[in-house]
Amino acid sequence: MRTILLLHTGGTLGMAPSGDPASLAPGRFLDHLLEQVPELGQMAKLSVEVPFNQDSACLEPSDILTLAARIRAAARDFSGFVIIHGTDTMAFTASCLGFLLADLGKPVVLTGSQRPLAFVRSDARSNLVNAVDLACRGIPEVGICFGTHWIRGVAADKLSVHQFEAFQSPNLPPLAEIGAEIRLHPEVGQFLRQVPAGLGGAFDLNIHTVTPHPGMAWSPAPAGAKAVLIQAFGAGNLPTGRADLEALFRDGERRKLPVVVISQCPYGGVDLSAYELGQKIQAWGAISGGLHTRWAALAKLGLVLGAGGGIAEAREAFGMAWAGEPMPGGSWPQV
Repeated sequence: MRTILLLHTGGTLGMAPSGDPASLAPGRFLDHLLEQVPELGQMAKLSVEVPFNQDSACLEPSDILTLAARIRAAARDFSGFVIIHGTDTMAFTASCLGFLLADLGKPVVLTGSQRPLAFVRSDARSNLVNAVDLACRGIPEVGICFGTHWIRGVAADKLSVHQFEAFQSPNLPPLAEIGAEIRLHPEVGQFLRQVPAGLGGAFDLNIHTVTPHPGMAWSPAPAGAKAVLIQAFGAGNLPTGRADLEALFRDGERRKLPVVVISQCPYGGVDLSAYELGQKIQAWGAISGGLHTRWAALAKLGLVLGAGGGIAEAREAFGMAWAGEPMPGGSWPQV
């Protein structure tokens, strides 16, 4: 029987009504998990740990490093890992762990729910059962199991605050479709693992993030920022006729700050050569984020900065797939 380590970090799945019956707070419901979902014990020899128990909106980068360190330390003792996590920041954690654990060689499956396990009508039970099933299969992927799909962590984004199909993988097919049977993608587990050496000891998320809208005023990155991440229009377009936008780029150049541009659109990505506006910001030093989701871009940039990298290292990082994240030129990175 497979041995699975289940790490409970909080989130809706294990929540219970607080003082206000209409609201939820982290609870102790998971103390008796195997009593509530006994089929889990039939699927695997399950160990349960609670490294922390909080709403995922309170997540800190140090929490993600704690999870990565615990999984690495336990890698010899377990066949796979399941992480119960709140949905709000699950895609960010999945992106970070996708990079940090790319070479682990074992499955790491994140899951959660839109309604607590304590509720009669809940998606928690099926998500848990499916996550443990996937973790038992030995597939070396870090991904989110939610609803009817398992998706690669570095390609994931949250789609809905209430639908049971809460996550999407807009630019990469799912690792598996979950129904009466679990149908795996033929290339699941197959991707180049090429996270640069020396990364993973720290995240530096002193990143000035900007989501523009028409008519907004542009300002240089605040003091202390180490990089700029702009979620631009369409294929990477910005209003280059604005002097204050150019000043942001000139200031970044002067301060040697990487300026990475991703798209507001979930499907498709940035191609700075496609339009004159994109070509201009590329000439100003913009780094194309390609098909990176906002969470994968933050995770990758935070790891580059945490290792002391700058513009050159960021440009190289966004020009290659570290852990199977989608890149321009193909729906699945080739081995």
